[in-house]
Amino acid sequence: MEVVGGGVERCVALVRVGYEAPRALLEAVHPDNIMVPQWLSISCRSSADAIECVVDVDCSMPSRVLSLRSTLDDLLRSINVGINVIEGSKKVKKA
Repeated sequence: MEVVGGGVERCVALVRVGYEAPRALLEAVHPDNIMVPQWLSISCRSSADAIECVVDVDCSMPSRVLSLRSTLDDLLRSINVGINVIEGSKKVKKA
């Protein structure tokens, strides 16, 4: 947790997942329309061999720490589903 200008406490989490097809995974994970409260932001990008997502929350209220945890849970679940879908489509193409 860090305190930024104006005394706002920020909780920031970085999730980095190495994967052979990071762009495909990013597309599978990135929602078309994401509506989040003003106190929460999620940004994801792909690199040569991974996707990286940053979740940033204003943690001035204790309940928002739990929101960070829930958001990370959802993100990791989405990444897992994305990997399973991509891997499944590879198996179908080979058959």
